[in-house]
Amino acid sequence: MSTSTAPHSAFVDFKEVKSRVGILQVLERYDLLGSLKRAADRLSGPCPLHKGTNPTQFRVSVSRNCFNCFGTCGRGGNVIDFVSLREGISFRDAALLLQEWFMPDKVTNRPVGTALRQTTDASPRPSSQPLQPPPTVADDPDEEGENPPLSFALKALKPDHPYLNERGLTEATIASYGIGYCARGCLRGHVAIPIRNRAGAVTGYIGRWPGEPPSGQGKYKLPKGFRKSLEVFNIDRAVNADASAPLLVVEGVFDCLHLVQLGFPATVAILGSSLSSRQELLIREAAGAGRPVHLLFDADEAGRRGASEAASRLCRSSIVRIIDIGGYHPQPELLERTQVEALLKPF
Repeated sequence: MSTSTAPHSAFVDFKEVKSRVGILQVLERYDLLGSLKRAADRLSGPCPLHKGTNPTQFRVSVSRNCFNCFGTCGRGGNVIDFVSLREGISFRDAALLLQEWFMPDKVTNRPVGTALRQTTDASPRPSSQPLQPPPTVADDPDEEGENPPLSFALKALKPDHPYLNERGLTEATIASYGIGYCARGCLRGHVAIPIRNRAGAVTGYIGRWPGEPPSGQGKYKLPKGFRKSLEVFNIDRAVNADASAPLLVVEGVFDCLHLVQLGFPATVAILGSSLSSRQELLIREAAGAGRPVHLLFDADEAGRRGASEAASRLCRSSIVRIIDIGGYHPQPELLERTQVEALLKPF
């Protein structure tokens, strides 16, 4: 096996590599398609990265052009991430290797003697049928736009309601986030939680009934016209947190506040288990270049399904890892700091 790599001066367009090289091409390159079962747009099978045996732990989305492992390694990402993990090389060298394999027009002028790292696998084999780059998935028009900043603020919110203590919120957190019980107005009878956009402006409130709500009434209430699918809770603070820490994504507001209190300020909540197009954009912008995204959704069917879908979308721009919290608790709000640290520990 040759271990030489391309010189650091070699140019690579990561976006172009991800758009031109399909995940099926890469899997076929490694002769892995035979070990995976396909159902419509998705493939599943044992994880080829940590040599797993569970037949459903490794999943691939063809249209999203990405993969995720729900087993031991918990890794996920795009075609460049897969080659980087499989070969044990850098993200940049993996992209150059993909160019070498599938984009010969990009390496025709490469200087002699700068061959990319070769693997023990044979040269790329032609497909039985053309493998086209994955289609771009259009955003949902109902999830476009923004909630305008409010021209008012809810007054006289009571920060000493016992329900807030029951949820484990400290006085400092309650004061910092402006949370309190609302005795009048549109959220009367609810604990009101301000929702801020990335710039820090309040765009709305989420009301939580303190305890079990009356029969026929939901736990949460939203003001008329407010669309929670356009917001990511705590995004304004998470973007200013330590950039070396991963961005943690959870479902609920109380999950987010709990992890922040434990010492993980780069935590955001998507206010449900389904990631909208607008939320995807906000998280991608918050992650920026090189910051991994870790998904800590609830350990139920809705949470697992939501995490899988979110990962398949976010992996187009970030290295995404799905964290299964089920071994400890069903919700992130119940985790202890040592448990979170153990879950986030790299393999």
